[in-house]
Amino acid sequence: MIDLYEEIYGLVRQIPPGKVSTPKDISEALGDTGAAKAVTETIEETRPSDILPVHRVVSREGRSLCSSLTRDLCSELLRQEGAEVVDGVVISFKKHLFNNFESGFPLKQLQKLQEVLASKVVLEDKPSKALKVTAGVDVAYKGRRCFGVCVLIDQHSRVLNEVESETEIRFPYIPSYLAFREGPVIMKTLEKMNEPFDTLIINGHGVAHPRGCGIATHIGIILGDRRTIGVATRRLLSRAEQGQAPYGDQIIKIQRAHHGTIYVSPGNNITSKKSLEVVETFLGEHRLPEPLWHAHVKARNLSRQG
Repeated sequence: MIDLYEEIYGLVRQIPPGKVSTPKDISEALGDTGAAKAVTETIEETRPSDILPVHRVVSREGRSLCSSLTRDLCSELLRQEGAEVVDGVVISFKKHLFNNFESGFPLKQLQKLQEVLASKVVLEDKPSKALKVTAGVDVAYKGRRCFGVCVLIDQHSRVLNEVESETEIRFPYIPSYLAFREGPVIMKTLEKMNEPFDTLIINGHGVAHPRGCGIATHIGIILGDRRTIGVATRRLLSRAEQGQAPYGDQIIKIQRAHHGTIYVSPGNNITSKKSLEVVETFLGEHRLPEPLWHAHVKARNLSRQG
């Protein structure tokens, strides 16, 4: 699995002394300008050093992105390299701009992988004995530590089993790339679940995704024969994007009084109709369906304890 933090750091190391780059420049070198926010957040949480010159990454106005604790240090380092800095802003910003990166455009490679996986999706109801056991899996964070929980529930919403795992995050949050952030911990968690289940509900989208491969689809194709459903609390696609996406019509919006809206889309081996039927079976006192709610609460508690 790709370590996108290291990809970002590798690009930062290419910026020559006395030069600066913006998060947009770096995200373009990654292969998707939608990653600019993730680049900014990565820089903000990283201390400058000789090995990692994050002081050379600035906003499009030329302002340092270093945290308040290290901002003065970053400005001083830029001055030592020959840049004029006043009140934390690089003067003659364009003269110092560097964007001639050497890159393999890793995000473009991941987009191609998503397109390949999307071509394998099956939007048909996989034969199942009955809706007897359903799993919910969710993830929570503490810094770059990630906690995954899978909960098994029967048709009466009784918890049958739960497992948990922990790993280090190697991928920042970027919309439409959630599977590369949470996929490793989800798979690690599922490997610990030695009891069978009919359907897996994942906190995220299924085929309702720009390239038809949200996390529920991605995980579903890896699992092969399991039915997977994506349930999200936020819409990933705008209405315009929904019309252009490969499976943009495969999303169901459920508005619940006093609970908020959820978005349901099939992941793999299941139709939209059956996905809705499964989710509605487990809608109770909470916004999320019960298998997902239990996994969500447990993962959140683990992150708070950790």
